[in-house]
Amino acid sequence: MKRVLILFAALALFSGAALAGDADTAKSLSVRTFTFKYKDPGKAAEIIKPLLSAEGTISIQPGSNALVITDRAENLKAVSKTLNDYDAPPQAFRLIVRLVGAAHAEGSPRVSDELKDIAPKLAMLRFNALENLGAADFAGREGDPGILTLASGYRTEFKLGEFDPASDSIKVSDFRLSKLQGDQVTSLYKTTLNLRLGQTYIVGATKTPQSQRALMIVLLARR
Repeated sequence: MKRVLILFAALALFSGAALAGDADTAKSLSVRTFTFKYKDPGKAAEIIKPLLSAEGTISIQPGSNALVITDRAENLKAVSKTLNDYDAPPQAFRLIVRLVGAAHAEGSPRVSDELKDIAPKLAMLRFNALENLGAADFAGREGDPGILTLASGYRTEFKLGEFDPASDSIKVSDFRLSKLQGDQVTSLYKTTLNLRLGQTYIVGATKTPQSQRALMIVLLARR
């Protein structure tokens, strides 16, 4: 009987300590509400998840465009700074679009001066005859739609997405290339890209992998 009582007392002591620990943890947690003026709270929640402790929680409030976050004070301090930096007014960017007709031809390369910067990259794809089909420059802000019509009868449509400071890149959503012929519009290409600022990207298409000709789109995003 004595052993049973001692064991019971020890268990009671342990349970009391556990309850005290839970109470201390609860007291150390704080709650803050962050309301967003420019950005989406769902995307903000993904950004701050790595900053939370094991006890931290996030509640998205779509109706008020806000996040309710519970965590330790030191974590909330880091979260606050990150969210304040994130919820900034839309930033301005430029998107430069060039269209190039590329072909594989016998003999020496045939490249005009304005295309010499991309000639080495296209040469790796066996294209050595390049024709400039026009260029256009779009200036806008995050979230803005854009339409550029080139003199050669081609048109591009797209939407600037959000800038990602971690990768120094901006998303270009639903980029479409079409050919205008009278009243007819022929869709040629569609994609979504993340463009690192200051870096040239070349995308395009051929009818078959062995095709001797291709239509190449050259993209450059910058501030």
